[in-house]
Amino acid sequence: MTGHTKNHGRGFLGEFSGLEKRILMLTCPAHFTSHMFILVFPAVAMPLVNTLGLPLEEVVKISFFMYLFYGLCALPVGVIVDKWQAKGMLVIGQITMGVGLASSGIYPNSSLMPYTLALVGIGASTYHPTGLSLISRTVRQRGHALGINGVFGNLGISAAPLVTGLLTWLLSWQLTFIILGTVCIFIAFLLSTLKIDESPRTEVHRSTSKEINYTRYFVILCFAMIFGGLSYRGNMLLLPAYLELKTTFFLRLIEAFPVTKTQGTATLAATVLTSAILLSGIFGQITGGRLADRKDLRYAYLFVHLASVPFLLAMAFVTNYLLAFCAAAYVFFSLGMQPIENSLIAAFTPVKWRSTSFAVKFILNFGVGATVVYLIGAVKQAYSLEIVYMFLAGFAFLIVSSVVVLIVASRQLKHVRN
Repeated sequence: MTGHTKNHGRGFLGEFSGLEKRILMLTCPAHFTSHMFILVFPAVAMPLVNTLGLPLEEVVKISFFMYLFYGLCALPVGVIVDKWQAKGMLVIGQITMGVGLASSGIYPNSSLMPYTLALVGIGASTYHPTGLSLISRTVRQRGHALGINGVFGNLGISAAPLVTGLLTWLLSWQLTFIILGTVCIFIAFLLSTLKIDESPRTEVHRSTSKEINYTRYFVILCFAMIFGGLSYRGNMLLLPAYLELKTTFFLRLIEAFPVTKTQGTATLAATVLTSAILLSGIFGQITGGRLADRKDLRYAYLFVHLASVPFLLAMAFVTNYLLAFCAAAYVFFSLGMQPIENSLIAAFTPVKWRSTSFAVKFILNFGVGATVVYLIGAVKQAYSLEIVYMFLAGFAFLIVSSVVVLIVASRQLKHVRN
């Protein structure tokens, strides 16, 4: 098994073989871009309010097809990858994202943008059923690898508001879209040059001497992922605009520095603060990856979701420093659960359907989660943004309830581990 000999060296990647490192070199940048470019739009929500002359809730709806296809296209992608290859699909996804972003900047109007942004969602949808499946099938230390891969996803999440906000402030949101789209296409070319072997490793196959119906456990897990998609997507869509409206301390800090350009400074402050908050997810991913390799996955999953609920709820009531702290804590736990959740999917599904099972996750998580844009609009019009966050906390509580049901239903299993 050339290329798969275990490396006992220490360090961030020292535990992986040469092939496993190349697989991470392919999947980690793709994870970064899939998260970064799907979150470029929320970072320009407030500038779009001014450019298009629409209220925030109407601007948010422009992204509906992007997030819908981000989830729905995962299933056909998963089926294709199970029969074809991961690398080619990742390259196609990068190109599609780049074309969609650049087109949105070239044709900036509210009638066409839902469709050009839909291309971004289609392209981004290729990553999760492809990259996560590839890692789970080929890397021995699955939880650790998923945690590292998750760090790059979090870097993309964190970079999106910072890079987008800075470029928008310096140039315009239209040029920002064109530049980022071009970069995405260039990354696709670089990924196409990597050579990897996608053959599954027998060491990571699930085996059991008892005939256990894992399907029902996966179905219960699906409910948790639906509620997770609603709470996560709702917060990610609103966070930059919510911070711009509810915090002032970071804006005052920026205004203390002499700058020649003051227009758009409030948006810049909010996007930079958002990036700083989202960085906490990196530490959550590393922690979650380690938990996934060392603890029963069901109880680790319950812990991180239960810990996230009070912080998401508190975001409805606090402002300024406390809001930033609660947002960072929520991000730590809500993103830290991902290596655990992905490991649970791998534990409850056969290797031959691994890409398809991850595709189901992202249909539920992002496809169904996309409908939250209409909940945001309805609740904001009837009540306020603060009440929207109370609804999102309610979804987080339903995640916890679903995990409790999963633990009870699977009590015949002594443990569920990587």
